[in-house]
Amino acid sequence: MSATTTTQCLTLSTPTIQPLQKDHAIPKSANEFLRQVLHHEFLITARLLRANIREGLVLPIIGLIARFLPAPDLLLTTPWTHLAMVLVKTFFCFVCHLYVFEIVNQALSVEEDIANKPHRPIPAGLLSIPGAYRRWLLSWAICPAVASHIAGPEAARLFGAYQAWVYFCYVWPKINHWILRNAFASIGTYNMFRLVDTIIHSEIPSFPVMSTKDLLVLSLWVMATVHMQEFHDAEGDRRMKRKTLPVVVGPQRERVLRAGTALLVTGPGVVLLITTASYYAKRISFALGHWTLAGLVVTCILHNIFACVVGFRCIRHGDVAFDRKTYKRFYMLTAYTMVCYLSFWQVAQKEISKEWILMKQ
Repeated sequence: MSATTTTQCLTLSTPTIQPLQKDHAIPKSANEFLRQVLHHEFLITARLLRANIREGLVLPIIGLIARFLPAPDLLLTTPWTHLAMVLVKTFFCFVCHLYVFEIVNQALSVEEDIANKPHRPIPAGLLSIPGAYRRWLLSWAICPAVASHIAGPEAARLFGAYQAWVYFCYVWPKINHWILRNAFASIGTYNMFRLVDTIIHSEIPSFPVMSTKDLLVLSLWVMATVHMQEFHDAEGDRRMKRKTLPVVVGPQRERVLRAGTALLVTGPGVVLLITTASYYAKRISFALGHWTLAGLVVTCILHNIFACVVGFRCIRHGDVAFDRKTYKRFYMLTAYTMVCYLSFWQVAQKEISKEWILMKQ
């Protein structure tokens, strides 16, 4: 962490940050004191995680559900207690996964948050800057241990790798380039879904993992399109001298960038549509179960619908709230449906391979 960043954070003038909110009533008992502390910590955590909860918590839970959707037989034969434990473990692991990123991000971007995101805990007066640094150190020590206890040593290794990636991109050397901005989300997505598989295996060891090829497809799509999130923050990024892709391109060529981004979002959907349609044209569909085939068709259609909405809204170019809604709602729905499609696609490939082996015998 640079000395300049630390000095800037610690010397912010008092009018910029709300005074820390304290309950002046003296707790009547140790239980009342504990309740107040936990409530305060809950408010801090909720505000820390709220902005990116769709990406950091909803996406892995959708990924978990998508892993089970193509395998209804396995879903029906697995004890409900195991399924419930997988869901609970996923929730707690990814609250930690999101926390270790957000605490660093917000501890080091106080000036920007004062101007653009005053609801966050530091500008709102719920959390002091030294308190944010303490939570940073504690969470980075505790969360990998929690993940190891919940899902085994592999989960702790994935947490460690993710924290190292966060440190590289946000603390040091913190390379100010748009490629690193996109790569952070792309590699984070790969790490996220590897962690989902690790959590599932901790309860259901026989469950097949998502293939590396499918995860790379998803990660490459994120790499090519995730700068969608930068459009609504372009003015703030320009003031903070962040070299995001919209800032590098500049206002004069932003329309070209938006058109290219729209193509990158919608293009893969067209490929999925052609691939799915080819099953019928080549009469391969007989090798697929009805559920798998229906899943491919439905998720493919939904993905294309949301991708077209994103593409249209990206080209239309509204105000900041319009662009934020495009990313937070429609882009994320496009990502959710791609994850579901890839889960069905993996099962479809296995079913077709088995059918061809039987036909050759």
